[in-house]
Amino acid sequence: MQQLFSQQLRFKDENGNSYPDWEEKKLGEVVESSSSNLSINDLENNFGNYPIYGATGFIKCIDFYEKNEDYIAIVKDGAGVGRNFLCSSNSSILGTLNYLNSKNNYDLKFIYYLLNSINFKKYIIGSTIPHIYFKDYSKELVHFPFLEEQEKIANFLTNIDNKVDEIDKNLKIQREFKKGLLQKMFC
Repeated sequence: MQQLFSQQLRFKDENGNSYPDWEEKKLGEVVESSSSNLSINDLENNFGNYPIYGATGFIKCIDFYEKNEDYIAIVKDGAGVGRNFLCSSNSSILGTLNYLNSKNNYDLKFIYYLLNSINFKKYIIGSTIPHIYFKDYSKELVHFPFLEEQEKIANFLTNIDNKVDEIDKNLKIQREFKKGLLQKMFC
């Protein structure tokens, strides 16, 4: 990822030509932020088919949703500030997170991976309950390639994530197999 986002590793178009130089932008020029007022306490007896996410990821399914398009959820309050999730449409987040949506001509998955390369610690305010505010980190200077190159980078990184997930599943299976063998040996 460091080589991709520092532009040491570049993709070429279908004709083998280099893409245009990346443009420096403020994060707020490529994403817009909105908030949620949902509280887990208010949703205790609410069950349905639509996912809701909190600071650690998926919490449960409820009977409504706030967003009908894919988005990035970023933790703005509490212990995981700066952690972000790529979320599918027809879902919601708790009020401790913000919605981040891509503006025109910017790939949401590319932005997600880019956000994972940003150190949000410099934007933390408060010591008891840490907070980050969009008004602060929206000024972060980032570099953006041409849309087609953004998509290639996002697909490349998604494929790597999928391979890592597959390896994790295989490791889990191997650990269970080992555990079973050990149980048989000592019984």
